[in-house]
Amino acid sequence: IIVVLIGAAVFAWRTRETPNECEIRGRLDARRNEVNTSTKDGIGVAVHAAQIGSYFTDDAIIELGEGAAPIKGRDTIMGMVARLQPRTAAFRMDLDDITIEMVPDSNAADVLLTASFVRRNVSTGEESLDAREYAVVMTKADSTWRIARITTIDTLR
Repeated sequence: IIVVLIGAAVFAWRTRETPNECEIRGRLDARRNEVNTSTKDGIGVAVHAAQIGSYFTDDAIIELGEGAAPIKGRDTIMGMVARLQPRTAAFRMDLDDITIEMVPDSNAADVLLTASFVRRNVSTGEESLDAREYAVVMTKADSTWRIARITTIDTLR
């Protein structure tokens, strides 16, 4: 019994998250919630885009792969969010399989995750799912973790 308890304690100690990992997970969850919050009109769209933009660094880069040009800069991301908002309101984003690895001696972390985009067909009620894996680099400045880079990971389908 003692060996089992010691083994469980060691396992729990080694798998617990550091405060930075908890903050990163919290920021990712908050971003997911913000993306899933919908607004469709005027100033609300601009405010929503700015709120989503606050999760990115000024020089953030999103690389979607498959020949698409990289999306560069928080302002560009916010502009795209504002323009796409009416069309993305039908989607729900979920984040799964989040793995966080802190970069030693820095305010940076490498995050691997699966983002699932679920869309419900209004007329049939059927849901469609598109899940993709991403490598995310997050940095901490002014005591806030922000996304510096998102890269799509090509997986075999």
